[in-house]
Amino acid sequence: MTALPEAAAPGASPYDWRRHCRTVPPGAAGGGLAAVDLAWGLLCLVLASRNLDFILDYGPHPVYVLNLGIGLVLALLQLLRLRLLRASLIATYTMLAAYALLVLLSPVNLGLDPIIITAVTSLHAVTRWEPDRRWGTAALLLALAGAVVNPASIMAIRIQAAGPGPALVPLTLISLAFVGTVVLTYLHASARRRAAESHAREVRAAALAATAAERLSMARELHDLVGHSLTAVAVQASTGLALGGKEQMRSALESVQGTASTSLDSVRELVRALRSQAQDSTVLADLRTVPELVGTARSAGRRVSAQLPAPQVLEAWNEQWSMLQRLTLVRLVGEAMTNALKHGGSPIRVRLGLEAGHCRLEVVNAAPPQGRPAAPGGPTGSGLIGLQERLRLVGGALEASAVELDGAAGFRLAASFPVNRPTGAAAGTIPEAGDDRHG
Repeated sequence: MTALPEAAAPGASPYDWRRHCRTVPPGAAGGGLAAVDLAWGLLCLVLASRNLDFILDYGPHPVYVLNLGIGLVLALLQLLRLRLLRASLIATYTMLAAYALLVLLSPVNLGLDPIIITAVTSLHAVTRWEPDRRWGTAALLLALAGAVVNPASIMAIRIQAAGPGPALVPLTLISLAFVGTVVLTYLHASARRRAAESHAREVRAAALAATAAERLSMARELHDLVGHSLTAVAVQASTGLALGGKEQMRSALESVQGTASTSLDSVRELVRALRSQAQDSTVLADLRTVPELVGTARSAGRRVSAQLPAPQVLEAWNEQWSMLQRLTLVRLVGEAMTNALKHGGSPIRVRLGLEAGHCRLEVVNAAPPQGRPAAPGGPTGSGLIGLQERLRLVGGALEASAVELDGAAGFRLAASFPVNRPTGAAAGTIPEAGDDRHG
């Protein structure tokens, strides 16, 4: 069976960072830490440790100690940036607000600490990975407010208040740079989020389509395996009843028993194949079985005239065609012969070959003899509907129409679909040995 893509498995989400980011340690229970968060955390620890110089140079002043403490907390929060999205964002922005307040109230100039980069890293994380978009919007608004009222602008205002000077221009440029950084970060995270959501929708759609196709394929296979056999059972039972006599009845019942047993074995084989994730459809798509399918009509006592490719040609097609193309042809021949047996009479004429890169199959059969009505359901039932669906999958078409055959009413089934163009002898149609004889 077709396996669903991993991203389509239950619980898969475009917001699950564990499926998109490397973790440390890999495969740890609970997901571990994101490798990118570990890198950011270590970098921020290095940046925060620079504030230790103030304490070493000027002593453990409370402002310096608080400055160092805020930096270390911000660095540690980066380690949990993805693992605890909301809590990390709230704590990070709270500490950044505390840092801005510390700069405002500090009696000394603390300078511009690079640790404020945590504002945009947290904004990016919550915008990209938080399922609720409102958190990203709130983080953007807070970051924009912080881009205007930030430690750099606070220091510029303090310089302006301390004495005359052109502080307005630097203040404006700094604020614009911060605002631009915040906006670009938000746009980048939003673009990645939309791309991930779009990909997830495509994966889910593909998974649903694969599931629907698999169910349809199962229905077709069950119809092909069981429907054909039950048709043969019905024909054999009708023959036994029509002939009468103990010997004929015994022969017919033995044939019915054998066909039913074979059908049951086929169903069991199909179930085993469907249970296996590594299903091999090669046997079902073997073109060398085409002559055997045509031969079933002869075995049922019908006169058959067939023009089929030689065995070596069918073998070449097996190697050159895709599995879907081969399976389509096998099912076409099987369904066409079943319809001819079930709804028609003799003769049956079959022609199979390649023309202009298309595989073309034509089956023409006479109407049922007078006194033997066609089986109920007609040749337009679920079997032909399934064939139409199969042909659409390979870009083909199916035609079913009433025709005149040897001066009497008949039925014509014609199908064609494009195939991988073979070379050499494989391109021809060679009449089956004895195809001019009527059995």
